[in-house]
Amino acid sequence: MGKTSFLVSAIAAILISLTTFSIATAQKVDPKPKPTPKLVQRKPQPTATPPAKAVEFYNQGKAFWKSLDISDAIAALTKAIEIYPNYIDALSERGSIYFLTRKHQLAVNDLDKVVAAQPNNAKILHYRGMALTEIAVKTKDDDNDRKTANGIAQRALADLSKAIEISPNEYPYYNARGKLLLEFAFYKESITDFDKSISIKPNGVALAHRGLAKFFVDDATAMNDLNQAVKVAPDYPDAFYIRATVHRDSGKLKDALLDLDEAIKLSKYNEKYFNTRGTLYFQLRDGNMAVADFSKAIAEKPDYAMAYYNRAMTYKKFPYSVSADGNAVEKIRLQHTKMLADLTSAIKYKPNFADAYVERGLMYSTDMRNKSTPDAETLNRLKLALADFEQAIKHDPNNAEAYNGRASVNDDLGKKDLALADYTKAIALDPTLATAYMGRMAIYCEQGKKDLSIADEKKVRELGLATINICNLGSK
Repeated sequence: MGKTSFLVSAIAAILISLTTFSIATAQKVDPKPKPTPKLVQRKPQPTATPPAKAVEFYNQGKAFWKSLDISDAIAALTKAIEIYPNYIDALSERGSIYFLTRKHQLAVNDLDKVVAAQPNNAKILHYRGMALTEIAVKTKDDDNDRKTANGIAQRALADLSKAIEISPNEYPYYNARGKLLLEFAFYKESITDFDKSISIKPNGVALAHRGLAKFFVDDATAMNDLNQAVKVAPDYPDAFYIRATVHRDSGKLKDALLDLDEAIKLSKYNEKYFNTRGTLYFQLRDGNMAVADFSKAIAEKPDYAMAYYNRAMTYKKFPYSVSADGNAVEKIRLQHTKMLADLTSAIKYKPNFADAYVERGLMYSTDMRNKSTPDAETLNRLKLALADFEQAIKHDPNNAEAYNGRASVNDDLGKKDLALADYTKAIALDPTLATAYMGRMAIYCEQGKKDLSIADEKKVRELGLATINICNLGSK
């Protein structure tokens, strides 16, 4: 969970009051009043009753769900809904199951119909609000679409606020709204909700998340909340997970590892926990354990783009983690194969993953036999690399490594002016990027701009890299 901010100012209108979080709606004024339409008196319609067969499938679905036969439960409820599309109880049941099994958009689809029929059903508003929260967070973090994420988050906030208005003493409703606000960096407002939840009933969910929010605002009592959370709820894995992330961000990696071990013990099937523990092992320089955890995360969630990327970076940083068998040449080949496969998977499941494009582009552009007299295979790899760097720039226009990579490829292709422009752009974005200075230094030298070349050489050395510049040979 990152310290990201809600960039769209429209949500400020939603947060007018920290006690009620009422939604302000602008009213348009029509300059020309229209005549009031005549009301047509309609006879009251009898309340429809679901057909017996639909009720039978509904009852089956509930029984299957009670015994945790999820696929059979959904199948039975779907049949009930197919027979009677406005079967609110069946839609409510199926929507709740979809939410609890993390099929969030399907949950929202069902719960939309329930809320339309029962606009004051606080429980369903709570579920829909939480499902919308999950969709908003994914849209923000994975899809990198802040505008859409903000709109979805406002819908979630409206649902959760209405649920609280209807049932003001339900502490889980405050927890749900607090978590939404926390995800979108409204830390103080989230703390207010967690305070209210705890005042109703001290609980680990509120304590853990309030501790995290306090950590983000540098509140010295943050760790007190996190320690209290694991005492109040020793079987709540997220309490240990959240405390682990705070330990990690405070540089206490071994303490973080202990908490993650406990979180995984309590909830063995959570890809997020495995991925985070894998990054800790990476920081602790244990490549084998890191790869094992990233692999477990992928097994749990086969479309987990970040886990694929992290595993690829582990193979890159710790070649021994690729395999314990084979000679050095075989391991290098296997390392290349595995890295390329993982980066391709990361891009497949997250098409806007700029860093993955950069890393794959680097693989294509450096894995060549002879760049001075390129053959067809080498030229093809350069083209693949160029396409990847351009995709990275498209999705992250401020990615210095992407400009540096594209510059290197254009340099190899003899397009010196394009390369020079990209090296300069990369340096502007990251003045510490030594390889960009090195590339630009060489082009300046080729173009006879000796002073500029020597200035870049000096910068390369200041940044800690050794280099040879033919424009400076013999100079004192």
